[in-house]
Amino acid sequence: MGGKRYFSKRRRRYAGAIIAAGVTTFTAFMSLQSAHAQSCTLQDATQWQLALHDVEAEQSPDYIRSVTEAFLSACPNRPEFSEASRIAGMAAVDMQDAEAAKRHFSNAGHMTDLLSNFYAMAAFHESGDPDTAWRMRDRLVEAWRTRLDRHPLVSVSAEPLENGMLYQLYFSQTDRNTGTRAAWVAVPYGPGWPATLSFSQDRMRLALRKARAAKDTDFRYVDLNRCHGRRTLGRIETSLSSSDFDIAARASLSAYLANPDQPNQKAGNQIEVCVLPRRLLPAVPKP
Repeated sequence: MGGKRYFSKRRRRYAGAIIAAGVTTFTAFMSLQSAHAQSCTLQDATQWQLALHDVEAEQSPDYIRSVTEAFLSACPNRPEFSEASRIAGMAAVDMQDAEAAKRHFSNAGHMTDLLSNFYAMAAFHESGDPDTAWRMRDRLVEAWRTRLDRHPLVSVSAEPLENGMLYQLYFSQTDRNTGTRAAWVAVPYGPGWPATLSFSQDRMRLALRKARAAKDTDFRYVDLNRCHGRRTLGRIETSLSSSDFDIAARASLSAYLANPDQPNQKAGNQIEVCVLPRRLLPAVPKP
């Protein structure tokens, strides 16, 4: 009996030694991992950001992507990783590399600014993932509408049409940059870019017209803003209110929704991002 107890105690001590060794090895391994994760510091992030603002370097998409991807590879656990992924994604789009852009934008996670989202949508579509592109568009439009709904100077209404949603915006304060007083935004149900018809008093254009005509007559400009540019549909006198123009705006954008702009419609196999996305989704007026 004494021999059995001796061997039992011996086995327990042996098992305990193995467990202790295993715990020590695991702790050492985790410490090495932690040290590796912390090998990138704020200084590394600062060096990357300084490289992006280096006046002596040509800030080409190739340069921006190169220095940013180097940072991403070296510092995957830094809090700046998402922002760096966003920047690398935009640079990859400018270099016509849709697959790399898609990978970076996937790593970037949620993005709030319009330009990055429009870049990402173009990249996902070009890389063969249009469903993700249009889901991004719908989430972006919903977030945009929510922001405007909460602003005291903006009135927003939505009307479902046959081929998409029509958002009607009225601003109680004119935007100091665009002079926009009202806008109608059309968003397709299916694939396609938004389009916006704006009703504005563009101070620059008004000043130019007054200089040419030597008259002090005020007009409002009606512009159709599409993914690849803006077209002025005409001028109307300020006596015509936004509500009076509503029927014409609805008819014009209903026609657009029946055949909306698509990615690569004009660009062949190239990634072409929508220009000036703020005209497609107008922001809160700047006083």
